[in-house]
Amino acid sequence: MMMTPQSILVMFAMMFKTCMAVQSFNYTQDVADEFVGAQHWYESGYFRGLFSPGFKQHYSGYHCTCSCNATDEGIICVGGRVEGADQTFSMSVWGQTPESRWAGDVLSYDGAPGYEASFSQECPTCGANYTGKYHGPAIFRGYTSGINCHYRHHCPMCAADPKYIAWSYACTH
Repeated sequence: MMMTPQSILVMFAMMFKTCMAVQSFNYTQDVADEFVGAQHWYESGYFRGLFSPGFKQHYSGYHCTCSCNATDEGIICVGGRVEGADQTFSMSVWGQTPESRWAGDVLSYDGAPGYEASFSQECPTCGANYTGKYHGPAIFRGYTSGINCHYRHHCPMCAADPKYIAWSYACTH
């Protein structure tokens, strides 16, 4: 069967509409606010040329999400990471997969060493598995506890953020 220019346009329009339907989700501010909070994380990794080179196993710290905003494209957040006395600020973007999971990428923007990681989790408040790299070089694999009020005092970088304050207040009231 020979395709006419009109039939080709109709076919592409149908394909485009199908692709858009697969990637279109309804991101609301209520869902974005569910990402706000504190989590405990655990990692293992291999470090080369950083503070303590070599294999490092089961070290931990806190991941803090200070605030998030819903957009048509996904959930955009700011926060940070706390490991001992060190704080690193980060931003993240989250989106829903066709399987109804959440996938996100986190990138640090202030602090040394810089890092980036990709996360996957069942829900905004659930624990996550992630893989990442420090700009050092180093690679790591880890998991988070999920949002937990018990860790709210471990996030000094969020102390003045109204969304984090509201989440922390809801933990005790």
